[in-house]
Amino acid sequence: MEDRHEILALIIEDDPLNSTMLKDLLNDHFPDVLVAGVAASIGEAKPLLRRLNIDLLFLDIELPDGKGFDLLSAMPEVHFEVIVTTSHSTYALDAIRHSALDYLIKPVTLEDLAKAMVRFTQKAAKNQTRKSPLFNDWSLFHRLPLPAAEGIIFINTDDVIHAEAEGSYTVFYLPNERKIMASKPLCDFEERLIRRNFFRIHNSHIINLGQVAKYVRGEGGHVIMTNNSSVPVSRSRKEEFLRLVGF
Repeated sequence: MEDRHEILALIIEDDPLNSTMLKDLLNDHFPDVLVAGVAASIGEAKPLLRRLNIDLLFLDIELPDGKGFDLLSAMPEVHFEVIVTTSHSTYALDAIRHSALDYLIKPVTLEDLAKAMVRFTQKAAKNQTRKSPLFNDWSLFHRLPLPAAEGIIFINTDDVIHAEAEGSYTVFYLPNERKIMASKPLCDFEERLIRRNFFRIHNSHIINLGQVAKYVRGEGGHVIMTNNSSVPVSRSRKEEFLRLVGF
């Protein structure tokens, strides 16, 4: 069976009900879409956009700290598609000026969302002909190549419990107490892992959010992973981590 690609998406929406409805529609009907984060303001969105290499942005217009278009205007270059979600029909011209892929009126319906996703898929297919993801973007697949002393080891990305920096090397922790030492630094794997539901919880650690068993409170606190390992949470990343896991 062939592995499916994933579309990494971010939702910027200040109304919790609308953001939950949109996220549920995507989760229930579009399995190729991974909602990597939800932001309620421009201020919350900026660090997520810096950290995540998203493919698709669902952008509300009227936010507590400005217009959604202000966020796009402040970016030197936009490398993702934008679907505007708004309660107002007066921003259509602005959406065109910012090259938005589609313009959806809230509450977003499944029918309108499906049409927008068809447009996204068609445009992505055209862009895909310009490069071969098989050789250029391993993050789109479920398998991760790790350069090791004996050659290249291919692992299932979802099996990774967490990854830890060891100088210019990276240790990958896998089920059944298996470990692999990769001969590249942690930062070289960050983008690929983040596209698969991972989070850089500390300068020296990236964790699989699906492998977190427990969070222990503290100044930064620490998480207990499914292999019973303890991973520290950086104070500067604590708030974002808790938001990602739903608190």
